[in-house]
Amino acid sequence: MNVKKAAAVFSITIPIISAILIINFFTGFMSIPWQGMPVFFPLLLSPIGIILAFVSIKTNKRCAVYGIVLNAIMFPFPFFWFIGGALLFGV
Repeated sequence: MNVKKAAAVFSITIPIISAILIINFFTGFMSIPWQGMPVFFPLLLSPIGIILAFVSIKTNKRCAVYGIVLNAIMFPFPFFWFIGGALLFGV
């Protein structure tokens, strides 16, 4: 597996893992030691996933586009979470 193909695969796995951690945070299915970090992970990891997708766009265009779209969807989630928390709970 060459580097660009691996970058395409990682650009897709980053938002999937972030989504799994957020779902786990909401449901409490499995206890994790980081209490609020799953909400922050997309903010930190999505730009890395987008960069990896842009690096691999010439080798595997389909996976790269999926990576860009999934990371772009996951990136604003923390902002919506914070705004929603402020509106609902008045913090």
